Amino acid sequence: MQVLSKTASALLTKSLRSFSTHQVLSEAAKRGLVLGVLSNNKLLNADSASLSNAQQQSLVAKAAALGFSGEAGKVQTVLSDDLQQHIALVGLGDTQAEAAKISTTETEIVRTAVATGVRQLLQARKVDSVTIAPMPHAQAAAEGAQLALYKFDQFKSSKEGEDEAPASINVSWLDSTQKEWDAGQITANAQNFARDLMNTPANFMTPTLFAERVAREFQGLDNVHVRVHGPEWVKEQKMGGLLTVSQGSNEPLRFLEIEYRGSGADTPVELGLVGKGVTFDTGGYSLKPGRYMDAMKGDMGGGAVVVAAMRALAQLRVPINIVAAVPLCENMINGKAVKVSDVYTSRAGITVEVMNTDAEGRLILADALHYVTDVHKPTALVDVATLTGAMVVALGEHYTGVFTPSPHLWQRIERAAHTADEPAWRMPLHDCWDAMLKSPVADLSNIGNRAEAGACTAAAFLRQFVHGKRTGKGILGDQNNDEESSPKWAHLDIAGPMEAASTSGYHTKGMSGRPTRLLIALAQDLAHKKLN
Repeated sequence: MQVLSKTASALLTKSLRSFSTHQVLSEAAKRGLVLGVLSNNKLLNADSASLSNAQQQSLVAKAAALGFSGEAGKVQTVLSDDLQQHIALVGLGDTQAEAAKISTTETEIVRTAVATGVRQLLQARKVDSVTIAPMPHAQAAAEGAQLALYKFDQFKSSKEGEDEAPASINVSWLDSTQKEWDAGQITANAQNFARDLMNTPANFMTPTLFAERVAREFQGLDNVHVRVHGPEWVKEQKMGGLLTVSQGSNEPLRFLEIEYRGSGADTPVELGLVGKGVTFDTGGYSLKPGRYMDAMKGDMGGGAVVVAAMRALAQLRVPINIVAAVPLCENMINGKAVKVSDVYTSRAGITVEVMNTDAEGRLILADALHYVTDVHKPTALVDVATLTGAMVVALGEHYTGVFTPSPHLWQRIERAAHTADEPAWRMPLHDCWDAMLKSPVADLSNIGNRAEAGACTAAAFLRQFVHGKRTGKGILGDQNNDEESSPKWAHLDIAGPMEAASTSGYHTKGMSGRPTRLLIALAQDLAHKKLN
């Protein structure tokens, strides 16, 4: 570690004198280096980057002259004295240098710092290779680097532009913690895979194309079985909700089922994952407004993050048995489309009156949840869905809303959220909302009978298909309303975090691929310690 000295001050004068020359010659430098800087411009692990003491002093001097002090979240790009590489100095603040002492807050600082440094080097300096100097948390550093590289431009005929990065980038890691770095590459690539699925236009990501793409992704992975079911199988399973939603589209439905047996074929399924897979959602006859409807190509975001997490868990060889299910269809309008007030029978035998055709996600999830519970009998069951606009109003784009009656499962989800730095917040799930789902002609209505608590009533609806029909006679004075029924179930509403409004750090504007890393961390935690 180096700090500003009299020698550095002299070097600064020399560096600034030749600044204009460096500016011209810098165009020839195509190598980049991301180097961590602690508070008061203390370089972190600069020796590992083969920087001499004199070079380190020069870097510190240049940074200080430009007002950079190592503050967390700040970045300063400078040219090396030999004009051979651009160096992104990324502020880590008071982050602990030893990985063993680093906190979850500091992993996010590292992840964001590396991502910001990589973006600066690629976009402003046009480098074609980036080396990451050792950081306190190798996995977070790898995630930041890989997530920052993401771009979705496969449909652009011309990719020229001032801010465009080179088409091919080599990112390398200067440290012995290769295993942690590789794990970070896998988890970040999983999130990028989910981003790709969500960003792809709906005419290139139909239910059939989604299932085919996922099946290809799992080829060659050990202990994985992928099954793609069609309409006839769904009819045999009596999945009335999936059949009802899909009947308005010319695209045939699919039901995607993935089994990963990481802890052996003879042991129970420890985790079930169900992801909403509506590959485009018009709202049906309860038509959505035209503004923002383009985002509905990402309404299969729950399915995307589930299959992406499954791929990563198989690549990481996590010792756990997991089953994932993704019901896939479009919610469209034609002469056969479901109408408001239509009634159907679900796989669970519960009849449902469709009072809003834009509340379709819960209908296909209900059948999938009942199927996984009935057939695979997992210890824990988590569904993930871009389900309600009410959740966006409640928590915005940063937090995933979590509904669960199980305190034990919530503790694990909360811990996974901290581990992955993907925030989650537990929402209330009370019997009082069951009463709001009553229908005069069927067992349930698919929406609440009052214009309130939209995210809560959606979760209450789903609960009926996991733990059975409920009476709606909960005591309001009992504000916890907790229970540890089997399976332990949680519903993750990701309508807010499905999309990033702007580009910053490792976030790229557009579909986010969140909370893929949270699901990976949850499965890893359950593999490490079984759920009570």
